[in-house]
Amino acid sequence: MQGKITIIAVGYNRADAVERLLHSLSKAQYDYTDIRLVISIDHSGNEEVVRAAENFKWDFGERVIIHHPQRLGLRRHIISCGDLTRKYGAVMVLEDDLYVSPDFYNYAMKALEQYGELPQIAGISLNTKRELLESAYPFFPLHRGDDIYFQQFATSWGQVWNEQMWSGFRNWYDSHPSLPYHKDVLPEVLHYPDTSWAKFYQTYIVDTGKYYVYSYDSLTTNFGDAGQHFGSSSSAVQSVLFYGKKDYRMPQFEDGVKYDIYGEPAGLGEYLGVEEEHFTCDLWGRKPSESYRRYVLSSRRLDYKVLKSFAMQMKPAELNILEEIPGKELCLYDTAVSEDTGGEKEKNIHLRLLEYGYGVLDGRDLMRWSIERIRRKFAGKWRKSRRKQR
Repeated sequence: MQGKITIIAVGYNRADAVERLLHSLSKAQYDYTDIRLVISIDHSGNEEVVRAAENFKWDFGERVIIHHPQRLGLRRHIISCGDLTRKYGAVMVLEDDLYVSPDFYNYAMKALEQYGELPQIAGISLNTKRELLESAYPFFPLHRGDDIYFQQFATSWGQVWNEQMWSGFRNWYDSHPSLPYHKDVLPEVLHYPDTSWAKFYQTYIVDTGKYYVYSYDSLTTNFGDAGQHFGSSSSAVQSVLFYGKKDYRMPQFEDGVKYDIYGEPAGLGEYLGVEEEHFTCDLWGRKPSESYRRYVLSSRRLDYKVLKSFAMQMKPAELNILEEIPGKELCLYDTAVSEDTGGEKEKNIHLRLLEYGYGVLDGRDLMRWSIERIRRKFAGKWRKSRRKQR
């Protein structure tokens, strides 16, 4: 039997962001009573953050304020919040750049009751992104009528852990003081900064074959405030926030739609007539070749024998396979047999995938957007290097 979830609001040096998060919590609709709120503040020397926590009135249960006397840093701070599962049983961690949906807590409780004791589940996500992790491409999860799907991606934009979920990760984390390479984890994840706890959790869930629970509707959104991981504020990371209330249709885990950390669908080997353990799904052509198994389904042009081919027109992309849409954009390769396929340039494939994902592209607007993003990225790095020199 799962108990109530303790909400943990995480702050550091942004009083306005903490106040915004707490304001959204106070406006939410709760079907439960006696809800504990913990406001955990890392030491920054900014007393306004402490005052924002102390002045906040919480009408739904106990309020606890933790003010760490020494600077922990983001990773150690989030780890300390996860460790509170030993005291409280189940916790929800919300960093201060988040804003919650009115139904966020009710969803989290129902998901915890449904999936909280399953060994395959490593966490419950409150945020739903509409793009693939570390990619310019959009994400279209297959929708079969349920409100839940599963993915091997540990979100940092609002998550729930109970003691069982957290202890599994904590034991793994304690035995991996330096991050090991795993061939099925995105290479970009390994280059996350040392302040990131998420890169450890990402590797853990892939290494152990676990999943996060996801709602098709996002129960949090992110303001992208300037801070440790953002050089400047941006609306680019905002999610479409669910602003209603509903009864969530939650499938059994074994029946649910599943994706790996790349956002690639699980289980397509069965439809293609190849064994899953010898199959790699790479519809978006993002996986490194060292992760390939014998059979590879990809939008890339590989110099191997083509066993089957499909169009890449329907959305989500796996529907082209499930519905057997003829075409040559997606090919099933047998990597045991080399063959010249007359490869298409990677640049052309990338543009084709962008057009598939977003529709007709305006080249001039895309160029302006790219130049501005590059300018802001380098401006942020310059400001960080200047701060280090002081």
